[in-house]
Amino acid sequence: MTSARPWIAVAVHDGWFGCGTGAGRSNRAFFHAAHQVLDPSVRLVVLPVHLAPTSPEYQPDWHRRATAALAGRTLIVRPVDNGTAGTRRWGPLPVLAATSRAATEILIELSASEGPPDLVVAVDAPFAGMAPLLPADLRRRLLTLPRSLAVQHGQTEQARFSWESAGFASAWQAGGRLGAISQHMADCLTGPYQVPAQAIVAVPNGLSNADRIPDGPPPPLPARARSGFLLASGRAHPSKGFDDLLDALPLAAASGATVPHLLLAAVTETATITDYQRHLAARIADERLDVTLIVRYDPALPALLADPRLVGVVVPSRVEPFGRVPLESFAAGAAPVVATTAGGLAETVLDGVTGYTAPPADPEALAAALARALRAGTAERVRLRAAGYRLLTGRGDYRDTVRRLFAVLTPHLIGQGT
Repeated sequence: MTSARPWIAVAVHDGWFGCGTGAGRSNRAFFHAAHQVLDPSVRLVVLPVHLAPTSPEYQPDWHRRATAALAGRTLIVRPVDNGTAGTRRWGPLPVLAATSRAATEILIELSASEGPPDLVVAVDAPFAGMAPLLPADLRRRLLTLPRSLAVQHGQTEQARFSWESAGFASAWQAGGRLGAISQHMADCLTGPYQVPAQAIVAVPNGLSNADRIPDGPPPPLPARARSGFLLASGRAHPSKGFDDLLDALPLAAASGATVPHLLLAAVTETATITDYQRHLAARIADERLDVTLIVRYDPALPALLADPRLVGVVVPSRVEPFGRVPLESFAAGAAPVVATTAGGLAETVLDGVTGYTAPPADPEALAAALARALRAGTAERVRLRAAGYRLLTGRGDYRDTVRRLFAVLTPHLIGQGT
């Protein structure tokens, strides 16, 4: 049975009521691309994790823009209760499991009243447990699109790994598919999660046209950064490698490189500073590092990539499913980019070609890569900038990626002329 008017459902935890991670920015790009590619008759059901207006993670301006960007399409928005009373979008495994249960209940209810969806896109870990709770007919319509995986965090996430594994197996065994945002993620799915390669569809992450428009003016620079600065940004978590970067700064200086001020945006959306952020602040103070720590997420942070005073971008991650920062840097003309080879970063930052690289969790190697970047002359920066932009444009607009996805899964829903 198909509905009189076709519809697809997209479940997301970030990027609708606000944005706090690269996943949220990627989800926005997915919505924009889907809106451009799908026939106007296709209804879009959005299943976002509920955030109350009083939540520190709720961003009314972002929410307004996210909705306005889909103007002209029939939208059905059904917020998903993850058991936190709308206070946060993420949490430990019980919160993730509650998210999957609630989304499944909504989907089954809508299917009873509207007919089954043509496609269900379940984005990221909070929805990885949906498949076992769905009837077989809906499981075969499911695309599970993880943007992070428990296996990337080792033994500390063993329970989540087992839960994800069961969800993925239930999906592909019923004919559902899994999306891979990078080759690294595809390798994780076919390896530890034992997903057959034929059940995986490539959905390489990328930038949409909307990603090239700043979400507001950049935050003001501290006085010490106005003569030149490095930028490192990401979620405030040890896996982002910020400790390795703090270790690397004095090592790079000791090698003779002139190290400018570092803007370290190790951010969260919590109302109070986290223990890890306190740890970073204490290190900066105790070691007298020339670093400004930014703790609160601001969607306009990427606008700093276009600042002419930016000397370089550093991505010191120990774990990285994909990594949007290099692509955003290439789009903004920021160079050089220094990154580890963790996960998907190795697919975009190529040593000596689009930037400089070091193995993850190796401060000495990171310091050497940073020193190379800081010694790069004008001609070298121009070459790196051009190579980065070629890599970015070679991937195509993200709309092309999403169109190819729908061409595989639901070709009858693609609009004419898209």
